[in-house]
Amino acid sequence: MQIVAKVTISNSNFEDWSAFFNGYKDKRSEFVQNETVEKINENEAKVTFEITDLEGLTNLSSSKEITSKEAELGVVTEIL
Repeated sequence: MQIVAKVTISNSNFEDWSAFFNGYKDKRSEFVQNETVEKINENEAKVTFEITDLEGLTNLSSSKEITSKEAELGVVTEIL
């Protein structure tokens, strides 16, 4: 399943979010492939990827570690 997501960062910037996002890239790679990240501006990014394990990705994305950091950065993800 090919997904395109818009990431809006309201409490930080692209560089901080990117460092966080790249910090768990190895974990994400268990559940997605062909991932690309495009900087739209200082507060937005576009992420394109193919889901290989929806349940695994859902569990990772809803983990306390991920959700608390996203809240701190003000991250809102919208599936396009």
